[in-house]
Amino acid sequence: MTTPAPHLLLISGIGGHAPEDALDSLARLSTAVSVLHLSAWGDPEPVRADWARRGLDGEFLTAPDLDEAVTVGLALHERHALSGVVTYSELLLRPQAELAERLGLPGNTLAAVTVAQSKSLQRQVFADQGVPSPRFAVVREERDLAAAAREIGLPAVFKPSLGAGSQSVRLVTTYEELLEAYRDGRATVSAFLQEEDVFLLEERLELEADGDTGWAAYCSVESLLAAGERHHLVVSDRLPLTHGYAEEGVSMPSRLDAGAQAAAVDCADQAIRAIGLTTGAVHTEIALTPQGPRVIEVNARAGGPMPVMFEVGADYDYAGQIARSALGLPPDTAPEFSRVALLRMLPIPAGEWLVTAQTPTEEVLADFPELAYVAPRFRPGGQVSRNRTLHLATFLLGAPTPGEARALADRVERALGIELEEAGAPPVPARAA
Repeated sequence: MTTPAPHLLLISGIGGHAPEDALDSLARLSTAVSVLHLSAWGDPEPVRADWARRGLDGEFLTAPDLDEAVTVGLALHERHALSGVVTYSELLLRPQAELAERLGLPGNTLAAVTVAQSKSLQRQVFADQGVPSPRFAVVREERDLAAAAREIGLPAVFKPSLGAGSQSVRLVTTYEELLEAYRDGRATVSAFLQEEDVFLLEERLELEADGDTGWAAYCSVESLLAAGERHHLVVSDRLPLTHGYAEEGVSMPSRLDAGAQAAAVDCADQAIRAIGLTTGAVHTEIALTPQGPRVIEVNARAGGPMPVMFEVGADYDYAGQIARSALGLPPDTAPEFSRVALLRMLPIPAGEWLVTAQTPTEEVLADFPELAYVAPRFRPGGQVSRNRTLHLATFLLGAPTPGEARALADRVERALGIELEEAGAPPVPARAA
């Protein structure tokens, strides 16, 4: 008797690993793959067409929001029993967890995901359980600001409790800057469809640069939780921060020595256990301080570019291993890095800008065969502001060593030829703005 293929449900719609790439991995695991695409952020038809051409057993479904996604997923299970639910997006973790919990499938509990998505709840859990992390104060109303400033001291870091991609994270050095950051944060419209009307004021950790190493003073630990085990796959380095807290890039595997990497992994492991995560990918950001590693934040999903970075650096299907975890299966392979993968993210300088020049993507790819992709966010003539998005472009490359990867990234950045013009000023290269 033939065993039926496990039925996987992919929840997609915004952010994370691209649906077409995710379906490549899922189709290698099973011939039965359904897709539930949230339509709140855009047209589902391109994803539907890609899914349909694969001829997979299953259904393509849409939902307008997170709550309806759960209802649609439960109805699908009644028609064709699900074996696992997977997503690669921060914004879609809640329906994934709720479906897995209600259907008795492998997955993180909704309670653990709620903590993982809330920086304020994370900080409280870490404080209660002795996980090394920054001192913090919770800000719920404007009247809380003065007490928070007295408790934490200035300068400090102000951030929304619910958010992603460093949006609205600011260094504040005076009370006036803190008040401005709070009011701006209140006015910012979040991509999240759930709300948490809370902000944090945190002790400043000097993340911008790790001395004269040429790297930032923080790293991340990429982990896979599966079948009751925690597998810490790699430590990734970060590029220095020169535009506030807008991320500038990531490189794996790390250039840190074995002892520093082991300390970062141990810190991440403590944080993961404290939150109660058990399944899937975890991306933990760790500050490298003179007092030792401290947790910046834990994310219950793969960092945005990580699946592709694993492919470039180690020919490792991280997305597929995450899906195996959603089926309750242990990993069937581990990454073995043959080269360094580096993602460069070009921040938008503060202010309002016009893109006046940019080399066509096809030319850059032709000139640099080491590139996996180039993704400009704007075209010449486009208006840009970091109030809407933080980066002008991203690109991903492979190279033999971290130093060679950095040098190659500099050459690609120059070749992109992005020039910006501010009102009343001549065009300038983006890297010098």
